[in-house]
Amino acid sequence: MKGILKGLAIAIIACSANTWAANSDFKSAQTLIENWFAAMKTNQTEKAAGYLAPQFVSIHTDGIVRNKTQEVALIKNLRMKDYHLTNFKFSQSGNSIVVTYKDEGAEKIDNKSIATHPAGRMAVLQKQDNQWYILAYANLDTIG
Repeated sequence: MKGILKGLAIAIIACSANTWAANSDFKSAQTLIENWFAAMKTNQTEKAAGYLAPQFVSIHTDGIVRNKTQEVALIKNLRMKDYHLTNFKFSQSGNSIVVTYKDEGAEKIDNKSIATHPAGRMAVLQKQDNQWYILAYANLDTIG
């Protein structure tokens, strides 16, 4: 009985530690996304670029796949007037976190306005050198 209780206690402590670590990482992931949007809205292109991993890749509903350099060029001309991020959900596997959320915003991509209703977004974050970066991004907003 003593062994069972000891094993159960160890399992509870291990699960609690993992849950705390995941919650801490999820909070960091959400903060990174929010800071990225804030930098884009205030035309801080270099700061926004700093949140992107060197291996970054994105896709938008225009069907164009962009690398980091191409995404930074898009961000320079984004003309974001507003954003409202909601409905964050997280999934973690090792040093990667998948974040899904909705954004109701006003911006232009390739000089075309996005839809004004909330649209899904997905970001894959990866921890590199003890820092979280956006590795991949999908924007499901209708363009034009």
